[in-house]
Amino acid sequence: MPPAFLELSALLVLATGLGICAKLLKQPLIVAYILAGVIISSLGIFKEVDKSLFELLSNLGIAFLLFLVGIELKFEDLKYVGRAAVLTGLGQIIFTTLIGFILVAALGFGTFASLYIAFAITFSSTVIIIKLLSEKNDLQSLHGKIAVGFLIVQDVVAILALMILSGLGNQQVSAFLILGTLLKGIVLAGVAFLSSKYLLRFLFRLTSSSLELLFVSALAWAFLMAAVAGAMGFSTAIGAFLAGLAIASSPYRIQISARVKPIRDFFIVIFFIVLGSSMPLSSLGVNLWQIIVLSLFVLVGGPLIVFAIMMSLKFRNRTAFLASITVAQISEFSLILMTTGLVLGYVTSNMVALVSAVAIVTIALSSYLILYGEEIYKRLAGSISRIFPEKQHDPYVTNRKDLKDHVILVGAEQMGWDILQFLKMKIKDKSQIVVVDFNPEIIKTLKASGYNAVFGDISDPEVLEELELEHARLIVVTDVNVDDSYHLIKFARSKDYKGPVIGASYWIHDAVKLYELGADYVVVPETLGGKHIAKILGEDWEDLSKIKKAKAKHFEELLAHKIF
Repeated sequence: MPPAFLELSALLVLATGLGICAKLLKQPLIVAYILAGVIISSLGIFKEVDKSLFELLSNLGIAFLLFLVGIELKFEDLKYVGRAAVLTGLGQIIFTTLIGFILVAALGFGTFASLYIAFAITFSSTVIIIKLLSEKNDLQSLHGKIAVGFLIVQDVVAILALMILSGLGNQQVSAFLILGTLLKGIVLAGVAFLSSKYLLRFLFRLTSSSLELLFVSALAWAFLMAAVAGAMGFSTAIGAFLAGLAIASSPYRIQISARVKPIRDFFIVIFFIVLGSSMPLSSLGVNLWQIIVLSLFVLVGGPLIVFAIMMSLKFRNRTAFLASITVAQISEFSLILMTTGLVLGYVTSNMVALVSAVAIVTIALSSYLILYGEEIYKRLAGSISRIFPEKQHDPYVTNRKDLKDHVILVGAEQMGWDILQFLKMKIKDKSQIVVVDFNPEIIKTLKASGYNAVFGDISDPEVLEELELEHARLIVVTDVNVDDSYHLIKFARSKDYKGPVIGASYWIHDAVKLYELGADYVVVPETLGGKHIAKILGEDWEDLSKIKKAKAKHFEELLAHKIF
């Protein structure tokens, strides 16, 4: 049996065992994979085995990771919080790099190495943050949307940096060389864009009848772009990213993404194990104080920088705090940048080991910060308010003192829009209809129409405090997040609210839970949709062609629902 096969088997067994421990401790699996590599390297096992195979698998892991990042890069997520996301994302990168440069230089590193390391540790892990926010059901909250927004900005900057680095190679840097690299990058991106408009549409239309063939054609496209990027002097990973970005607008992106993820997961495991194997335990003790200093900077300094930027943008303390603690770790992009720098000779293996150790520490500790962010904020809220008092001239609710017998509607899109059309016929004074939403375009439209529109989310107690719940007549929640609905119900009852609460839920078991938590009526769109389709079929069963005739009317109704 080939030695490499035995080594791979042992690595995966060890990674599995450590992964189980990580899950029990509520830790990201990346930590387990890196530790597996550290242990293997420190024990001196498999020294005689040719590692070229594992380096190849590791490179494939990076390529598949960036391929999926491209497929899943949703610029529409910037739609609701675009200005805040862009300013926070760019501001965090600039200030973290500047302050990090001073700190890293003070630790004894050279000027270029200090700048490189400082830039690398500015990026936060999109994979980890989105996973943890999803577990907390916070992705649809205001701070969750902002976090996802500035993560997209970070990802774009990281990709551009990787593109420039891979294009420069180990040549002497000059303005002419950088300009040439950017021009080649634009050409490569143009190839991907034109292919998405013409080649891929034709290719996927031919292969979409078979999921297997669709998957193979997507892989062929990814490898083709990787090869083209390599031929132009870029890394294959950059080509894979652009290949994914070209698929992002395709209607087949979900099927392709679902098939690629398991392959990505396998190869990325190898990448982190190989990375861990480059930092044996013996090398970490020498740099222990450097690890501690940089870890504290990422865990404390990074969130403080984001918090300060968001406060300058006039966000509330709670929103700024919960969004800022998401950046308290470094990203897989940080590790990719360091390994790229090692290959190009910009950094040493000890520097890569240092940043990898900081990754382990910050990823492990920041997971608890994100998971228990709400509890941490409650303990620190008093101190934060004394240092950063909320601005009295920036209230959530207009004419709060005049609210009496009013209706509160949470969420004005889709279902909420229909409810709003009914309410405006029943309530003449639109200022007595309080709409809570975190889409600024919706808020802008509603305020212009005379409604009492509130920009925020109901998980924020500061928003709830201003809704005058004790004087409200009716509360309607179209947000399907059970935790948010429970939070509102509990707060309303504590204010001695006596009226009904109408909620919504995607799933029947969540609807049952909402009833148990105190909701008076819960709408389940899935069950209503099924009943509606059954009703349509019952009415037109003898002549099913009528269903097609109803298409135009329904299409116009849907267009009429758009409020921004």
